[in-house]
Amino acid sequence: MDTGVYTMDKNFPMAILYLWLIAILVGCVSDEVKEKPQQVLPPAPKDGYVGLVDGHFDLNGEPWFPLMLNYKVDLRQQGDSMAFIPATYYNGGTLSEHFSIIASWGFNSIRICMDVMDETSDTASVYQAALRMVREAGNAGLRVMLLIKPPFSDYWHEFAIGLLKRMSAQPVVWAYDFMNEPLYFDPLPDRDKFDAVTLAATWHQMARQFAPHQLFTIALAEPIEVFVWDPSLLPVDFVEMHTYHPLRVASEMYWYGHYCGKPWMVGETSLPADNDSVSYDWQSAFMRESYQCAVSNGAIGYGWWEFQDCLSGTNFEAWYSGLRNSAGREKPATSVVKTLRSLPRETEAVARPVNYGNMLGYSNFSISGMVVDAKSLQPVEGAVIRGWNEDWSVGQNTYSDSLGRFALISNDCCTHFQVSAPGYTTIKFNRCLSYPSVKMDSLPDRLLEYQDIDYRDFLSTDTSLLHFDSVRFRSARFTSDMGCIKLKRIMEVR
Repeated sequence: MDTGVYTMDKNFPMAILYLWLIAILVGCVSDEVKEKPQQVLPPAPKDGYVGLVDGHFDLNGEPWFPLMLNYKVDLRQQGDSMAFIPATYYNGGTLSEHFSIIASWGFNSIRICMDVMDETSDTASVYQAALRMVREAGNAGLRVMLLIKPPFSDYWHEFAIGLLKRMSAQPVVWAYDFMNEPLYFDPLPDRDKFDAVTLAATWHQMARQFAPHQLFTIALAEPIEVFVWDPSLLPVDFVEMHTYHPLRVASEMYWYGHYCGKPWMVGETSLPADNDSVSYDWQSAFMRESYQCAVSNGAIGYGWWEFQDCLSGTNFEAWYSGLRNSAGREKPATSVVKTLRSLPRETEAVARPVNYGNMLGYSNFSISGMVVDAKSLQPVEGAVIRGWNEDWSVGQNTYSDSLGRFALISNDCCTHFQVSAPGYTTIKFNRCLSYPSVKMDSLPDRLLEYQDIDYRDFLSTDTSLLHFDSVRFRSARFTSDMGCIKLKRIMEVR
């Protein structure tokens, strides 16, 4: 079933799209925003502020590359006022002390996760606490990206406007992240692309009006964000993407680097390490390799999750992704940060990862097909194809190549599908494909999800965490053909 959402030509001028969105949004934005409507474009460079010039970050006329660490805070009442303090599981030290430590490791930026408020907070006191916090970061030599609560409701909308006003004169704040991973945290499960673009345009217009010299982004997760929060369409100044697990990292960076259509950076990545099942040396190696992979694919910034391990988290990734252990002792990867800029970079076009079409090395079923433009019937490159098994418990992705072809490889039989591409419609459908003589109960690892897959089983060398044995990703026991899938461009739908 075609969802009927908008699609857009990849070469459609973004300035025209923004003007079109502004016209649509006149009746949607708050009265305060309507007073001084502005064209939604990246801010012009201003001395002391981080800007965007020719697709890279710029500071005072020089290229600026954010090496960013994610840092979590809590909000507490202290006397008659509110204060942001280190997350409760960060051992010892004040904000100022932690910020100085982070800067000493070699980071020049932090993403402060201040999305911990609720609607009972005294906003005036919170604004003052936030100002004190960013000034402390600036005193340590760090630039700040602020992750805030997404302004869906009137309360958070007005809070965001107030924060932008108060922070607009703080050059240390270089960007605002208005939403973390909508794929997982969007409260509207059936949002379509046009609604997402309209909402993001409202937020971007707000940012341009009240913080005209600072940048605006939305943090996106894996490439299936393209089903709704299509990075090629979102009116953000730059894309900030998050990626985890070595089997996924290079493939997802490759897709963002080639198809997101905007300047982009890695906002979160990590290799969790407890120095038992995963050594600290491997974490250091992953930092080096994932950084090189990012810049080779065109990333203009790199961020790590996070400051310290969280043993109250929900999984191994949350428990051991920090650069300090749960006792507050530094891991060896902290000494790697200062070396990242001097690492050699690829001088030729980056190669597509060997597991790009089958990231997780599944091997039971393969569904081939082709994605084409519904009007021209020309191949659509970079389409994302996702399939789920019958009870939706396991899903997997693949991508179309330059000829529009794809092979979706899974361990369980897929019956639910979703397909989209940057600038195109999203379609959903169910289909039962035929696999004669298959004895399902005899197939191995049918319910295997990526969290339970050990990337080390696929490595082709003992010296690299992102290079895998290509043979492990090529074959499948049973094959079928889905035929041709047609997608419409956004601008040709309505």
